[in-house]
Amino acid sequence: MTWERFGYICRKAAASRLEGGSIAERLSQIEAEYACRLYGDPIKDRSWPRKILTDIQAMHNDQEAREAIDTYQHLNLTQQFAAPMRFKRVIAYLSLIVFVFYSMVTTYSVKVLPVFVDLFETFGQSAPVHLLGFYQYAGTFVLVASLLLLFTLLLGHQLKKLFTFKVGIENNFIIKYLVFPTIRNSYLKVLEILQFPLRNVQLRTENTINISDHSISDTLVSEHLREVKAANMSVSKEMQELIEIEMRTLLASCEKQLKLLTILVAVTVLSAVGFFLVSAYSPIFMFGEFV
Repeated sequence: MTWERFGYICRKAAASRLEGGSIAERLSQIEAEYACRLYGDPIKDRSWPRKILTDIQAMHNDQEAREAIDTYQHLNLTQQFAAPMRFKRVIAYLSLIVFVFYSMVTTYSVKVLPVFVDLFETFGQSAPVHLLGFYQYAGTFVLVASLLLLFTLLLGHQLKKLFTFKVGIENNFIIKYLVFPTIRNSYLKVLEILQFPLRNVQLRTENTINISDHSISDTLVSEHLREVKAANMSVSKEMQELIEIEMRTLLASCEKQLKLLTILVAVTVLSAVGFFLVSAYSPIFMFGEFV
């Protein structure tokens, strides 16, 4: 609910423009008011809402700061930036798969497998190849499967973290190199759009913009929004539309990658179950022949 509080602070600051004091002082006063608590949890440090407010407070020109506030007060960011329930269900499903896999392998390796091996030794028979194979290579199999499953789970959680909008998360190694390019590109575009009211001030004297400590050239999105501003169109409205488009792309790309990861996990678990069944039932059939 961080974005709800951010929106309230911007609306209250815009409505109190005639009161005394700088915009930086007004933002601090509004955030300290008890009423602010009605709009969700406090804004966390190193989050984009906090960074935007801090950047506005750091502006030397109050008119430019009020202009930025006027733009942000009309944005509805709550729904666009909330991770949808189906996205969370995929993460929960992956977590459940990992738990089931570990439970199955641990139970079989600790409780069942040693019993079968002892019984074959008692009858003076050699254990089946499948049983010995599982017995000898269970550790390696579990290690490889565990690394794959844990990596998949970690990647899923990192994708979910994108929706927390923590400053710098786009530079995380996994987000930077191991996710689909469309995911990172859409996320960076959202950040660019979100920062336009601040960067628009900077661009009056600079030819580059800064997104999370990375200097990049001016882009088509920024150029379009400046054209919108020059045409006296609603910058907030166009920002809202562009954010919604990019967030849909971001969500679709995240879901696509998560679906592929889910399929990979399912294949791994099915392979483990198949190996388990062959290893478990082959000695049972052999004991039937002994009897």
